[in-house]
Amino acid sequence: MLRTMSYVNLIFAVCYFLAYLQNGSSTVILGLLVVVVYSWLVLRKLEREEPGWGVIQWLLAACVLVFALYIVYSAVSTLLDAIDYQYFPASSLLLIGSGLLFSLGLIFHLFLSLRTNNEKKDH
Repeated sequence: MLRTMSYVNLIFAVCYFLAYLQNGSSTVILGLLVVVVYSWLVLRKLEREEPGWGVIQWLLAACVLVFALYIVYSAVSTLLDAIDYQYFPASSLLLIGSGLLFSLGLIFHLFLSLRTNNEKKDH
């Protein structure tokens, strides 16, 4: 399951990057890069069957969590603006939906990898 979530997050990060490429800020691009690196590290640890996380993986996990919360904030802010102005373009609705889905996937991936990490350390 963790391997699947890692691949899904890699694919979602690339799709979100391509959708956001038109007017993406450096925060989003840097956050997507952190997501890609973190997912790659999780996949590498799974393949090598190494227990425990290093300092870099803990730091990247914290950055991924902050980025996921930033995406949620951005999606909710966009939704509230759309409701306030009563203007619902398809691009905004797509950005809101994909942002919320992506952030939920990131948070689920973080907790799943943390649980897997703790199980490996216990054995």
